[in-house]
Amino acid sequence: MADQIDFAKVVISRLGKNTPGISTFKNQKRDMVDHLQRDALNEQKRKIGTTWVWVYDDHIALGYITLAAYSINKKYIQNNQDYAEAGQFPYGTVPALLIGQLATHKEYERQGVGKRMIAWAIKMAIDLSKMAGCRMVALHSYDDVVGWYEKQKFRKVSTKQTIMYLDIKSQ
Repeated sequence: MADQIDFAKVVISRLGKNTPGISTFKNQKRDMVDHLQRDALNEQKRKIGTTWVWVYDDHIALGYITLAAYSINKKYIQNNQDYAEAGQFPYGTVPALLIGQLATHKEYERQGVGKRMIAWAIKMAIDLSKMAGCRMVALHSYDDVVGWYEKQKFRKVSTKQTIMYLDIKSQ
């Protein structure tokens, strides 16, 4: 495990060709590494998602988060604990900010990087909601990390994919 992170030395930057630490990024899941190293920049150029990299000490990619516009079908929320609240939405879908990908460098896990990226995404959704419709933060989760997201107050939706959401109404 790496030394304790001094978050004052972390810079959040939009992924670019020369973003430090991308080539040495490691994660437990190979597809998360592949996304950052192969796909994210192209998806960004195509305006599918924007990837933000948390660069530590000017050379280590601590983690990354990819954000995109999204909507959640109202029926998923109605089938969950929030039935009464979902009934108040006038349309069939609820606008959301999607966390398309979120990964922490494997040498810096369990040091609060993921929690900080989630908090940052929630703040982005709240800021976005002041300019355009955005009521939720959503994500598709691997089954093995659903419990971690639930600790971050996300709720699971019952579908074939593990879709989760967090209502930012009271944030």
